[in-house]
Amino acid sequence: MSKVVHYPTEPQIEDISQRLLREAVPNPSPVLEDLVRRGFEQKLAELYEMFQQGECSLGYLAEQLDISSWEAVRLLEARGLHTTNL
Repeated sequence: MSKVVHYPTEPQIEDISQRLLREAVPNPSPVLEDLVRRGFEQKLAELYEMFQQGECSLGYLAEQLDISSWEAVRLLEARGLHTTNL
């Protein structure tokens, strides 16, 4: 039997990924929850890199993650990341 390894995450990422997953799947397995969380974190990292290079706006970053711009700001601030790319 396979074992699910959980990586520590920030509460905000956990909350957002859980909400997005439960909108699509009412009772997801722990493995699926872990995959969605990791995918969300990876997508956030990719979009943040684009944002810092001026290739996308904060609004676009939020839209691609299916969160509000306010949630994006709080998420970035909680990680100690810049919320402007100027």
